[in-house]
Amino acid sequence: MEIIQNVMIQENFCIDVSASIQEVVQLMFKNHYGVVILCLDKKPVGIATERDLLLIINNKLDLDLPISNFINSQELISIHYNRSVEYALHLCVDHNIRRLIIVDDHGDFLGVVPQEVLIQYLEDETFKTNLLLSQLTHLSKKILTINHTKSISDAIIYMKNYSVGSVVVVDDSDDYIGIFTERDLIRVLCNKIDLNSCITNVMSAPIIVMKYNDTVLSATKLMQEQNIRHIMVVDENQKAFNIISSRDIARTFKGSYGELIEIKLKNVKKTLNYIKESIFEVYEDDDKFYIQWGNDKAIEKFGKNIVDKSIFEFINKSTWEDIYYKVKKYGELDNFKIKIDDMYFDLSCTYNFNHSKQSILFILKDITQFEYALIDANKLTQELKKELSILQGVIDQQNNMVMVTNGDKIISANKSLFNFFNVHTLEDFENTYGNISNTFITHDSFFYVKDDNQNWIEKLLKTELKDRIVSIVDISLVEPKAFTIQLSKLNTQDEHYYVITFTDITDIKLESQKHYYHATHDALTGIYNRSYYLDSITMQIQNANRYETPFCVVMLDIDHFKRFNDTYGHLVGDKVLVQLSSLVKQNTRKNDVFARWGGEEFIILLTKTSLEKAELIAQNLRKLIENMKIDGIGKVTSSFGVTQFIKDDTEQSILKRVDDALYEAKQKGRNIVVSK
Repeated sequence: MEIIQNVMIQENFCIDVSASIQEVVQLMFKNHYGVVILCLDKKPVGIATERDLLLIINNKLDLDLPISNFINSQELISIHYNRSVEYALHLCVDHNIRRLIIVDDHGDFLGVVPQEVLIQYLEDETFKTNLLLSQLTHLSKKILTINHTKSISDAIIYMKNYSVGSVVVVDDSDDYIGIFTERDLIRVLCNKIDLNSCITNVMSAPIIVMKYNDTVLSATKLMQEQNIRHIMVVDENQKAFNIISSRDIARTFKGSYGELIEIKLKNVKKTLNYIKESIFEVYEDDDKFYIQWGNDKAIEKFGKNIVDKSIFEFINKSTWEDIYYKVKKYGELDNFKIKIDDMYFDLSCTYNFNHSKQSILFILKDITQFEYALIDANKLTQELKKELSILQGVIDQQNNMVMVTNGDKIISANKSLFNFFNVHTLEDFENTYGNISNTFITHDSFFYVKDDNQNWIEKLLKTELKDRIVSIVDISLVEPKAFTIQLSKLNTQDEHYYVITFTDITDIKLESQKHYYHATHDALTGIYNRSYYLDSITMQIQNANRYETPFCVVMLDIDHFKRFNDTYGHLVGDKVLVQLSSLVKQNTRKNDVFARWGGEEFIILLTKTSLEKAELIAQNLRKLIENMKIDGIGKVTSSFGVTQFIKDDTEQSILKRVDDALYEAKQKGRNIVVSK
């Protein structure tokens, strides 16, 4: 039997996890196997398949986006390079996957083994079979068809909705004329073919057909020769009744493992002796059950004389009847707690019926230590409840909301909290909100938790006292309120419980925000003022020096602004300032800083922007202003100066350079953009 290292494919499978969807499409088109492995420092961290691309295209997503945004962080199935092909096929079928990732001793990516390659290298003497295609058609899904007038996009929607890897194209007489598969989709994406094109332009034709009385082995060879993964099976009248895939054939080959498994079972009991849990086998004899065998751990724990003993010597009759009923009904039983003598066990077992005899394989995991620890914990809980009953009377007198929690579960809360959230009990609160952190409004001005898996108290403890402020919607008023959070450890043996107090500071917070707004915004236009810009440019220079991120500054001045004031009056001049400010603000990004520098001059801080891009932005703003219409006023134009941050720049050097550029723009005739 071959080992995986000898049959794996290495080229055109691995790509950096930061790659775009389009780059993944190109690589998938090169390898012809419908899969690409996403790696980080040589370690496999994700897998992209044809089915993933089908969903992406169906959702009309931009192919320039990173592929990692759309790949689930599911656990990858990988295999060491020296495993056998037989073992690899077993793994593929058991986990319902079409390809395996091969890694070295360090877990670094080596290659990929697709399912069809496994089938190709299976040893003939191990997997000889006379199975016919008609004997495995029940494994496939129903044939999905699409009319030849439909588009590629229609086919993609069909395949997504029905979770299939192919769709058969039929003419107006319902005759089969071609097939469109996930592999064809990769070709379409790679060649950037319009998805609104007719399906007949890209379908694979003609369809590869085999008769239902042909052998599975011949179908496998045909798939390898034609480099395809689907064939149509027809009956003696040439009427199609199913589509067979390479995955169906792999499952069939796995069925031939019977003889191999029978040989391997001879060594199973020897292997079970290395397991740390107690394992014993119970067999039926004359409607009674006896322990026929136990592994070394079971012998050590229960003694050598357990063999041939009735199961009732270990498990009482009522417990046994419960176990026997459930395992016989479901074929297995898991996490069933039992007590034997003074020991506790977590029991798992499987039921087998062979040659009119019943057997049950037991695995007993000793949880005695944990069970007694739980009993002790229950005693501590009772003590905690006594203390909490005293505390409850105190906190119910508070107007502030008060709770006792470990961050995940609330064990006590006062009436003020219940009233605020309009609930009656903790159970009502948990059913409605889950965790208290779920009620925190996500806003940069307040504390909140982005990651649902993060304990909010742990994050709060790392937050400065002045920033421990949350915003929560008041249900009765349907408006947000602001609360400070104070916390202290509860005086119990469990130091992870805290008394949390929420104090309403809504009025104080609103007043503070009002003062901050007036301090940072221009009174007339409502945009940022010079003070805010100067604070922002200081931080931007620090970031640029540390992280080498580019940024630009744009200064603009309204041409002949004095004319508006002299001709129409200052109110009209103010109107020009307000309308221009609104226009520019609408056409700048959220992270940019647009501020009034003074009079008719404005300044824009463009974050993460190159000089070339800044010039384009300035030109766009210049045209928008030139085309701006204000009733009763002639055309308004502006001159622009643009500059980019240079290493060792200061606020003053940047300001001088952009001011010089603006001056030059005015000297050259106004209504132009000059950069320096």
